Amino acid sequence: MALAGYTTDNLRLYGYFSWRVEKVWDELAKDSNNNTVTEDAPREIAIPSFNIMALDKIDDNAKVFFNLSGADGEGVEVNNIWGEYKFSQYVNLRVGKSYRRFGLYNEILDAVPTYIGIEPPELFDKDHLILSRTTLLMLHGWTELGDNELRYSFSIDNGEGGPTAEDNIPIGFDLRYSFNFGSSTIGISGYSSNGDTTSDVGVGQGSPRSGVLPWMAADDFSVFGGYGEFLIDDWTLQFAYWTASHNAVRDPNAVVEVVNNAGINDAQRARFLIDPNGAVNTANVNLNGDYDVTTWYVRAGYSFSTDNGEWVPYGQWDFYENPETIESKKWGGDAEAGLADDGKFSKSTLGVIYRPTPAVAFKFDTSTHFQKFNGKDESYSEIRLDISYIFGQ
Repeated sequence: MALAGYTTDNLRLYGYFSWRVEKVWDELAKDSNNNTVTEDAPREIAIPSFNIMALDKIDDNAKVFFNLSGADGEGVEVNNIWGEYKFSQYVNLRVGKSYRRFGLYNEILDAVPTYIGIEPPELFDKDHLILSRTTLLMLHGWTELGDNELRYSFSIDNGEGGPTAEDNIPIGFDLRYSFNFGSSTIGISGYSSNGDTTSDVGVGQGSPRSGVLPWMAADDFSVFGGYGEFLIDDWTLQFAYWTASHNAVRDPNAVVEVVNNAGINDAQRARFLIDPNGAVNTANVNLNGDYDVTTWYVRAGYSFSTDNGEWVPYGQWDFYENPETIESKKWGGDAEAGLADDGKFSKSTLGVIYRPTPAVAFKFDTSTHFQKFNGKDESYSEIRLDISYIFGQ
């Protein structure tokens, strides 16, 4: 979505703001007798997005960009800060902290008013990211193929847990093809840690913002998938499929902490321990931490205009599977996949967007989660209202 923004010579200043309220009903838990019980969660009001962005075009070939986030009004974080030089349309070099090109959503998630839905696809859920969202160096470009367009990007950085003694160079890539005069896009994205890496957090420090769980001593992993978007008349149709393969070794001391403190379920205990009924000590920890993550989604929205603005009813279906994660966010897990007996859940979403002007979006949707819990198929539901707008146009 092109933004005019505030302009001084070649400087554009603009941003996004989002206010949100959500409520979850019938959250699942177990009582002291191991029976399933449900409880409504407290209503939550938050400011999940407040971003100020600036793009300065130094000349025809060079530009600088920053993106500052003040979500919930609790300090300022630098989401992006980078400089880019254009050698040609085929070769552009970007240096700094930028969102990697990966699928349809990674680069646009801060622009809440502009896309279908409220929550991101599950691969970009902050509690179970399948890889870090940012990179430190990116090479990208594009070429015409008749009336169509082919774009590529390659990226490198320090890796999920920071630099390693082996000086691994992780590699990310994205290749996308746009056709039908830009109304359709298909692509593939991938990432390889290119050797053993570690998590960006320790056990007890919350969910990682990378693809590596905090109880792993080493993890050599790769991610690969494909995606597509089709704009057909007033319809927007999107899909994506991703898989991440982890060749990992568990840290015995970290696993003992998790088993003793995180309230894991029986299936997770059986994964972590050689003898799940035995003593919880380092000698009983199963060091083989190999596992795969699978996730996919389909999204559809229909746009129509009235005298009062634009309306976009939409529907979504997400699937996510991670057999290694646990429920406790404090101990590095995820309350969705980690809640399930087998690490799998599906989520249906129905919603509507109302835009009285292009700069303002009122979004309302409801989701139902489906998973196996305590040996039975269970579900719980939530609703969300999000009010967001673009400023600086």
